[in-house]
Formats: sequence, structure tokens, C-alpha cells
Amino acid sequence: SLVGFLIVFRTSQAYSRFWDGCTATHKMRAEWFDACSSIMAFTKYSTASSEKVSVFKHTLVRLFSMLHALSLAEIEDCSHDDVGNISALNYELIDVTSIDDASLHAIKVADSKVELVFQWIQQLIVVNIGTGVLSIPPPILSRSFQELANGMVEFHDALKISSIPFPFPYCQTCDCLLVLHWIGTPFVICQWVLAPWWAFALSFVQVFILWCLNFIAVEIENPFGMDANDIDAASMQEEMNRHLMLLLSPQTSKIPRLVSKNGEDERELTEEELHNLTFNRRSFTSTWDSLEEPVSRMATKRRSSFAGARGAHGGE
Repeated sequence: SLVGFLIVFRTSQAYSRFWDGCTATHKMRAEWFDACSSIMAFTKYSTASSEKVSVFKHTLVRLFSMLHALSLAEIEDCSHDDVGNISALNYELIDVTSIDDASLHAIKVADSKVELVFQWIQQLIVVNIGTGVLSIPPPILSRSFQELANGMVEFHDALKISSIPFPFPYCQTCDCLLVLHWIGTPFVICQWVLAPWWAFALSFVQVFILWCLNFIAVEIENPFGMDANDIDAASMQEEMNRHLMLLLSPQTSKIPRLVSKNGEDERELTEEELHNLTFNRRSFTSTWDSLEEPVSRMATKRRSSFAGARGAHGGE
């Protein structure tokens, strides 16, 4: 019973470490993306030129991509100091070659890479307050700094799990007791049963279950390695890059409008039409299907006009 209690307790603690690590990394990514998204939205209120705003947006997205990749590299379960052995440093970044060489070299030689890029992002925001790129009222802008700080807190929570292993004395005690239990179980079972196959079956089941629980604890107590059961950090970086690139998309900058649709013509609704508007409840699927019909009709019309032009040209 003592061995069973120790193994179950270790497995429970390992399970908690696994999910705490997963939660911390996903919260870290969510906080940083939310901060980047908010800052990009604040540029709508900018008083600076569109060129300055565009440069700011592109710089910010690249720095956040670097920040996320470096944080994954920092929390990766790797015992090597050589950067070539850290898988997260091989993840794709958003156009990192457009960053100046001096800054890239500073990251390479820095002992605290995550903190360095984090500070660059904060300085970039502060500098562009003075240029008019971020002319949003300070109480609103301070929310982005809070989200940045929350992401850093989650990063250090994940780093704590990655860098602080399960207590070594507890692990060694569990292993020693498991070996003693493995050796002693057959002798104890022989005193309770007469059939040899029953002795084998009962001994095997007890030993097998306890060793399985112990190996499960060893496997999941640190989710930041490269094993099959660890966090897929590469997919997280790809998803973060995809979300950041979305912020630079023209469709993201365009705000949806309420329009009155008459065939292929659209015009904005008047205030009177809004008051008399009948709400139409439809699903995404049916709405998207209705969008494809006029698009297909326009494509058919273009093809027919193109074919007619080719026929006329051939006739000449």
C-alpha cells in the first residue's frame, strides 16, 4: 500500500505539471497575440502618415514572431547549450532577414534572448507614441502593456516547470521501492495461492500496474521535450505566425459594413432602414452558399465574354 500511494502521488503530480505547462504556454501565446492585435487596432486612431504606420506594423509582427519562437526555445527540455541542438531555434519566423544585422547579432550573443526582444517591443511602442503612430489615449494603450506582462508571467510559469525537475530523492525512493516490490511480491503471493499460474498472474498484474504508473509519471512530468507525448511547439509557432500574418492582411484592416443588397449592387443602410430592418437568421453554411452563386455567375459571364472576343478576333 505504501508503494502504491507513493506511485499514485507521483503520477498525480506529474499530471498536474503536464497540464500546468500546456496551460502556461497557450496562455503565453494568447496574451502576446492579444497584445499585438490590440496595438495594431490602435493604429486606426493614428495621426501619423500611412508609411510610418505600415513600418510600425511590420516591425511589430516580426518582433512578436521572434519573441514567441525564442520563448519556446528557452523552455525546451534540452540539456545542450549549443544552439544547433535546440529545435525551437529552427522554427520559421516572419521575414527575420529584414531585421538589421546588428539586432540579430545582439540576440545571438545575448544570455537573455526572450527578455531582450520583449524590451525591444516595449521600446518600439513607447517610441511610436511620440511619432503619432499610437495616439490612442494612454489608459487604453496601457492595456497592451498589461497583456505583454501577463504573457511574460505565463512564460516564466512554463520555464519553472521546464527547469525545475521532479525532486530527485522522491524519484529514487520510488524506483528502489518498486524494485523491492517486484522481488518480494512473488514470495508473498505464494503464501496465498496454491496454483502456480495464479501466483504468476497476480504477481504480474500488481507489478505491471505500478511500473506503468511510474513510467507514465516519468513521461509526462516535463511536457517541453521532443517526445511524442510532449507539446507540439512547432505547430504552435506556425499557428502564431499565421495569426500574426492575418493582422497584416488587407481584409483584417477593412471593417465590415451593414449594406442593402440589390442583386450585385450594395449600398450602406440608412438610419430609417436600420430601424425597420427585419433580422434574418441564417447559418454560415447557407450564407456562404448564397455568396458562391453570384460569384459563379460573374465568372461564367467573364468566360462567355472572353470567348466571344476570341471568336471575333479569329473571324477577323
